[in-house]
Amino acid sequence: MEIEVDTMSAILNLIFFSEKRKKILTLLAEGPKDIEEIKNKLKGNPCAIMPQIKKLKDMDLITQQETTYELSDIGKVIVARMLPLTNLLQAFEGNKNYWSKHDRRPIPSHLMNKINMLGKCILDEPELDQLFEFPANLKEPLLRTSRLRSFYSFFCPDCPKMQAACAMNGAEIDLILDKKIYNRLKEDFKPEYKTILEKGVSIYLYSGEIKPSSFVITDELTQHPELEGIIDDLVEKAESENNNNDEYEIQPGDLPFDKEPDIFNK
Repeated sequence: MEIEVDTMSAILNLIFFSEKRKKILTLLAEGPKDIEEIKNKLKGNPCAIMPQIKKLKDMDLITQQETTYELSDIGKVIVARMLPLTNLLQAFEGNKNYWSKHDRRPIPSHLMNKINMLGKCILDEPELDQLFEFPANLKEPLLRTSRLRSFYSFFCPDCPKMQAACAMNGAEIDLILDKKIYNRLKEDFKPEYKTILEKGVSIYLYSGEIKPSSFVITDELTQHPELEGIIDDLVEKAESENNNNDEYEIQPGDLPFDKEPDIFNK
């Protein structure tokens, strides 16, 4: 299949210069759609949709059978490659300063290559007087989770209380902490620390130099099978090497931001 350079340029302009045409193609990537379904899904002015559909037909990206539209063979090839790029642009859209001003070294290359999986992101920046408080919009899903796995390299004063509350609610919890953060928890938050131990929370200590500030995985938040698999592996390894302890050591090199684990090569 050969497409001339001028034609390809026209196709790229056709797709990326119109949010509505991009949405039509994304919708049709799910399968053939009746015109009424397209109008209902896009929730726009019906009169504004038909001209965009015509342009996509004229460029042979979609075909029509009576009132039903679907991607052409060329359209399927192009949209299959368009969607990852669209998701990648959405991940950075409106958040350029966040990505340019933060240290991206803790993000391993194999995850950076999949950053398009984030899709559209909302940047929730706390006010200065709330900088070290746990995000209010995450408290409710955290408290109702049955599984909590988290990593912290900075101290959040709200976290011990939240973690103890989750443990009291019966959640299965793995905490991976920087050693200094662990010492703060153990010495300055003794009631919460006691509850955490009594409820069988597993604590893992990490001393690597390059690390993210934090990440949280629950039933609803940051569900990532590959990251879950890495944590499963290192938890099993740490527990097998540290018997009869309340806390376990995780060595530098064990976490995904130290190196690329085997799980990403499968």
